[in-house]
Amino acid sequence: MSALSKPEHFGCDLIHPWTPSCTKSASLIWWRVFLAGLKLYGPLFLVPAIIFKRKGPRFIITKSIPEIIRSSTFLGTYAGTFNASICIFRALLGDSKSVAAISGFFAGLFSILIERKSRRSELALYCFNQTIEVMWKMAASRGLAFYIKNGEVLVFMIASSILFYFFQQEPDSLRSNMNGLLKFMIGTN
Repeated sequence: MSALSKPEHFGCDLIHPWTPSCTKSASLIWWRVFLAGLKLYGPLFLVPAIIFKRKGPRFIITKSIPEIIRSSTFLGTYAGTFNASICIFRALLGDSKSVAAISGFFAGLFSILIERKSRRSELALYCFNQTIEVMWKMAASRGLAFYIKNGEVLVFMIASSILFYFFQQEPDSLRSNMNGLLKFMIGTN
């Protein structure tokens, strides 16, 4: 199995075996991830709007649905651009080990411009977290780092402690909805 996950030479047929066309592949991936994003973000945006009855149906149509489409477009663009970038950078750089990292950076940079400026920092933090996890797992698989069983729990504890520190010591540094959520869950200081 490890031979399949770390090929010495890879072509587009390994990246998108369902079609020889890189453009068709990226478009198909964009569409499928966009549809999955609609399923993910639909409830995420609509349920709070319905539960908290934010200004009725007009709010849902004018605010929630455009946000659902924007966030789904972000996800689709990230996945489609990553797929296309792998093919493009592989053609430019050859079978370099850094092609995936460069493609991920390019896809993240391009797709994050789709989201509202107020959400970009949250998405960047999420992507940064995912990047650290992937890099750690890659290093551990190559024997350059050690494996920590249930290490994600440790990462969650560290992230939570940082969040609670800012909640207690510097509440103005957190967004108002994060402060409100934390006050609702654990109360005030």
